Amino acid sequence: MNQDTQQPRTAEEAYAARLAECKEILGRISKQLDIHQSRQQASPKNWGFPGDLSCAIEQLAYVLATLGDRSAVDEHGLSY
Repeated sequence: MNQDTQQPRTAEEAYAARLAECKEILGRISKQLDIHQSRQQASPKNWGFPGDLSCAIEQLAYVLATLGDRSAVDEHGLSY
């Protein structure tokens, strides 16, 4: 949470602020995926780009599990 903003006083306020921040970060992820894809298309033989996405998939699977859906960690054989 930004230090300049007032601290939430209730769980409902904290949830709303954190939900908005999660959605904002997801938007930034989407933009970065588009940039990443453009970079990969400029260098299609570079195996580093698929590696980046493997790492991202693993981390996103853990996020999904944190939110109550273990399907991605199970699909990828990850420990959670």
